[in-house]
Amino acid sequence: MLRHPSLLLWLATLVVWLPWLGNQPLRDWDEGIVASVAHATMSQTGLDRLIAIQWTNAYLNKPPGLHWLIGYITTTFTTQEWGIRLGPALISSLAIPLLVELRTELDHKDKQTSGRCRSRTVASIAGVVLMTLLPMARHGRLAMLDGSLVSCSLLLFYGQLLGRRMAVGGLLAGLGSSGILLLKPPAIMGFLAIAIAWQWWQRQRVSRHFVWGVCMGLIPGITWHLWHFHERGSAAFVMWGSQGLARVTTTIEGNDGAWITPLLQIIQGGWPWLLFLPMGVAWAWKHRHQDSGRFELILLTGTALMVLPLKTQLPWYSHLLWPAIALLCAESLYELIDQGRQRWAGRSLFGLGSLLLIAMGLSALIWNTPVELPWGSITMAGLALCLGGWQLNSSARKIRSRGFFLLAAGWSLALLLFWQSETWLWELNETWEPRPLAQQILALPTDAIVMHEGPDHPALEWYAGRQISRYQESIRDPFKPTYIVTDQERSGCNLAQEHQQKGWSLLICPRASSTPGNLKNQQ
Repeated sequence: MLRHPSLLLWLATLVVWLPWLGNQPLRDWDEGIVASVAHATMSQTGLDRLIAIQWTNAYLNKPPGLHWLIGYITTTFTTQEWGIRLGPALISSLAIPLLVELRTELDHKDKQTSGRCRSRTVASIAGVVLMTLLPMARHGRLAMLDGSLVSCSLLLFYGQLLGRRMAVGGLLAGLGSSGILLLKPPAIMGFLAIAIAWQWWQRQRVSRHFVWGVCMGLIPGITWHLWHFHERGSAAFVMWGSQGLARVTTTIEGNDGAWITPLLQIIQGGWPWLLFLPMGVAWAWKHRHQDSGRFELILLTGTALMVLPLKTQLPWYSHLLWPAIALLCAESLYELIDQGRQRWAGRSLFGLGSLLLIAMGLSALIWNTPVELPWGSITMAGLALCLGGWQLNSSARKIRSRGFFLLAAGWSLALLLFWQSETWLWELNETWEPRPLAQQILALPTDAIVMHEGPDHPALEWYAGRQISRYQESIRDPFKPTYIVTDQERSGCNLAQEHQQKGWSLLICPRASSTPGNLKNQQ
């Protein structure tokens, strides 16, 4: 099904995305939770593996679609970070060839050779853009669900487009829908709304073979949810309600930000291609009577309506917007490369690269001690912007094509240097290395009482191999010492070991029955 440009771009994506997957510890929240759920679920036997658990408790947040793959790797091969992230990275990387095939399929009925040539070129450019977007690559490398969700949604749309001429398209659309149901079930409503809007605007009848294919592809997803309801009853609706659709109307766990959060993510992470987005939107509107322009407008509008109104906002929710952005940027990039239109974008990229390199030079002169920045990555990004932007501004098509290649290749090298620098991973809840404290906890007896203060630390729990409850004085065992993970000093407690991580430490607090107050009471 996949043609050569798709395969080549997928291989290029693996080269850019996979190196140094394991040079950083798992981070909270999602990675720590996903790893513990995956391992616990696949450590069960028989049909119990179909139902997700976290440690020994029922896990009702998300279906275990991706957790099965991660759990199989952790229980069979390795529990190292690179192994935990490998499965999600591979599935996320499929978004690139799927986007290429989708864009090519949009203009398949074009009988003109020039039209098909343009379609294939734009499709390849869209794949390169999606591959080199930092948020797409970074979150695609993490043990999280969002990258895989993008791949499943593109499989749904590609199957729908392919279904106009091949019966297998319905099956692919159904399998993509099943994937969504096994990752984030409420999202299926938004993606189906996009698919229905496209079908309605096309005014095209749906064939019986396509419908049957969709039904067959939906069997895995629907069957799992029926089984989940059979096993857990009304608790099975938590992932649809309080952990799903409730995010539209309420703020969960304080993760507010409204529509500004995804917009900031686009502005921060859309480089170097963000300059081409307004021109791409203008192109799509001008060509809204063609399949390509029409679909791109529907996809951008639909995913924006899925993301922007959410009351609960996290940085990776904007992940759904990147395929539409990549398609639109590719349209205007093709216009620049092929016809030399809007060459001001090339000059702007050159100017940005020059400012970046100048800022790097000044920083090296001002600071006596190096700041913790990925200097090699930033330098390569500046060079890519300068060289690529300069040649994109040329009046010769061949030189503009070379400029795009230099920009994409240089940016890819900048990403590789970024992964190697060990500064590529930052999250909301955790800014300290959990593994040293986890090693201290692992050395404790299995019946030792370990608690924590402050926010939960699923990654610490994963490395420590045990569930760590929140500290409560009322549940302390009066006859046994209590170990507390905290960033605060506590009277009467001592460091379990002379080791701290950015203020966090493991304290040992003596048993309550041996404290001076208790001894006095006993006398």
